[in-house]
Amino acid sequence: MSILKTTAQIMKLMVELQGGMRINDVITHLKMPKSTASRIMSQLESYGYLEKDPVQGTFLPGPLIMSVSHLISRQITLSDHVDIALRGLCERTGYTGYISILDHQEILVLRVIHGRQSPSVVTWPGSRSPAWGTSTGRALLARFSNTQLHDFFASPIVVSQLSGSNQDVTMLVAAVSRARDAGYATAINESVADTASVSCAVGDPTTNEAVAFCLSFPQHLATPEELQRIATLLKETAIRIAVKTGDTLMTGSL
Repeated sequence: MSILKTTAQIMKLMVELQGGMRINDVITHLKMPKSTASRIMSQLESYGYLEKDPVQGTFLPGPLIMSVSHLISRQITLSDHVDIALRGLCERTGYTGYISILDHQEILVLRVIHGRQSPSVVTWPGSRSPAWGTSTGRALLARFSNTQLHDFFASPIVVSQLSGSNQDVTMLVAAVSRARDAGYATAINESVADTASVSCAVGDPTTNEAVAFCLSFPQHLATPEELQRIATLLKETAIRIAVKTGDTLMTGSL
């Protein structure tokens, strides 16, 4: 096994363990002889890939890894990660993509990426809508704790929105819970007529940002098989982004 492949496996293991790693972890998970594991961990420490905690005896990301991570975080924002990934999905599927955030209990559209299979109605950047009535909103609300979700629906803005609709809070909370369990949210012919969408949300714990991204397409294409296909693509993309940003809320839920 090459040293590059071994290093990659050790780095992946550290991500999976979500904390300090011991030599015994390498031996157990990678089926590596003790002498080999000790030698490789010492080499990675000497080159700055790892740093050993003298008290706990565990290995953590070293100064080299931390420096590169800091450089990347300064140059590529969460929205940039999502934008790059979503453009690839739009090209692959032909569907229209949206990037949105939660702003004052409403969904605010930041970017639109047009696809070949455009829905009949396009929501433009700067548009706002009730978070509970969109797939992107429910994907972001799914990241809330139960207490935060209760406070959201009790806020004056949301109470005012719901007073003019036929929506039931209990059913809306249940929809958010389903999105939390599934790792994605869907909407068919809801806030935008004759349109379907599937959304995921990712965050950056260093900035406390959270961004939702979705693929939107004509309602007649929204078969159960197609919805599941798009959901799988979005979830796989969300996990890749979450690994880069350290979003354990996303990676730990799927």
